[in-house]
Amino acid sequence: MDYRKIDNILNKYFEGTSTLEEEKLLRQYFASGHVAEAHQAYKPMFQYFEHAQNVTNPLPVRLEENRRNYKKYYAAAAALIIGLGLSGLLQTGFKLQPKNMQTGNIQVSNQNPEKKKEAVKEIKKLARNVNDGIQKTGAISIFGTTTKKVFNIKNKKK
Repeated sequence: MDYRKIDNILNKYFEGTSTLEEEKLLRQYFASGHVAEAHQAYKPMFQYFEHAQNVTNPLPVRLEENRRNYKKYYAAAAALIIGLGLSGLLQTGFKLQPKNMQTGNIQVSNQNPEKKKEAVKEIKKLARNVNDGIQKTGAISIFGTTTKKVFNIKNKKK
């Protein structure tokens, strides 16, 4: 075997530019008993490569074929937690109306400006509470659409 040719192929091999035929030639060269003294340092490496090709895993590889989709369960759990939280707030007295607001008929006449100011003040307070409620309802609907996007939940038509 021409040792200069082997040197050139080794250089190509270590640079990563060798072809498959050249690598096969190197494997045959190092497997033979006629390895030059200058190439003895590379012989254990090629012997290891030859040995590593034949090594197999003694343990069987288990592939999980039946993976459950837990996203639906997470979405259901989130909805349950939100529902329980809202019901807890409603049971503890959380109301959209202020506690000091009186219910009933409010009669306002033009003759009593003080009662008129108080009625306007209460109406503004009621409007503010209604607007807050509408905004909170909007936030809940945004939460619902975001949850659907995160968990890729599609509305199923019956």
